[in-house]
Amino acid sequence: MRRSLLVLGAACSVASRCWGGSFPFDPLTIPTLIVHDRGTGSGCFIQASNSVYLFTAKHVLFAERVGTNQPALLSQRAVARTYAVTGATNATERVFGLDLAQLLSLGNIRCSTNRDVVLVRVEDCNPTNYALARTLPGFTCVTPSGSLDAYPQAAIACPFKEVDVGADVYMFGYPTSLTAPIAGCFDPAQPLLRKGIVAGVNRSGRTIIVDSPAYQGNSGGPVVQVSHPSFEVTTFKIIGLVSAFVPFQEEWENKTLRYSHVIVSNSGYTIIEPIDIALELVWK
Repeated sequence: MRRSLLVLGAACSVASRCWGGSFPFDPLTIPTLIVHDRGTGSGCFIQASNSVYLFTAKHVLFAERVGTNQPALLSQRAVARTYAVTGATNATERVFGLDLAQLLSLGNIRCSTNRDVVLVRVEDCNPTNYALARTLPGFTCVTPSGSLDAYPQAAIACPFKEVDVGADVYMFGYPTSLTAPIAGCFDPAQPLLRKGIVAGVNRSGRTIIVDSPAYQGNSGGPVVQVSHPSFEVTTFKIIGLVSAFVPFQEEWENKTLRYSHVIVSNSGYTIIEPIDIALELVWK
């Protein structure tokens, strides 16, 4: 199978164009929608170490660990929907089937033991020509134009130590939980972007907080940092994957009847798992 590679980290020669909010790539092609019978999530395909992986949050595919047992798959199968651009044509949808049970049994699913990150290895690349790839058992093309065609390389990952507090970021994903109350306002089969900033970095805990709200369905989606190393150069690099929103808790108390009620809402901040953690799973 032959395809091209998408490089997000390419510099944009006209700074004003990037500041205006446009990308040197089609934003449709970055995130992936993951659907199974227990829910939905987001992710992204990335080529690293002679293979193509689907990166996402662990809780998108696995249930919470019980005791010392290994976490169990939420569903035996899933569908991955993404977009790809071939040549100069518009982005078209690509649909893939994931036999998660088979991929897991063959050792092609790698989970972090203590972080909300999982990788699904779906293709092998020719070591001398990454444009040539072999689909692995358990990963099948559903659409007629089934190949991925283009996907980011690990080289566009921004190391945790280079994440800048205050930098602009874009959150890519499929917040499918928003569709019910505003059905018809947008196409749930297409991703939505949120723009924010890096609000903080926890060096000891290796977590990133962004000032951008995430909702159910955003989990596992990539977050891209916009950097300006010089006046005429702008780069776009993936800093991590959406893990969870930061909750805001209110407690209401009825002193007369002596009971209270706790309300937990979305604070508008989101926890991001650094891309370094996902890449560590690739190299292990």
